[in-house]
Amino acid sequence: MRDETRIDEQEAEEMHEAMDYAQHEQTWGVVTNLVKWAIIQLAFIVVGLFCVIQAGVPLAGIVLILIGLISPIGWWLFGPKQQLPT
Repeated sequence: MRDETRIDEQEAEEMHEAMDYAQHEQTWGVVTNLVKWAIIQLAFIVVGLFCVIQAGVPLAGIVLILIGLISPIGWWLFGPKQQLPT
């Protein structure tokens, strides 16, 4: 009697060939881009909050916070466009 919980080598090879690598790479690119912009955005916000709370320069802090909030939208609108795989 065959053990149904184990996958034999032929089934594993068929599953491996069926993976969609182009979609996987596109998803990975989107995730890394989102993480990059989250880090940039948080850096602007943290420095802006420091300027407002500790440094006593509220105008510079507000400008930095606004840059941190608006820059990802600007990059999305005006940045380079990626070609979708066909």
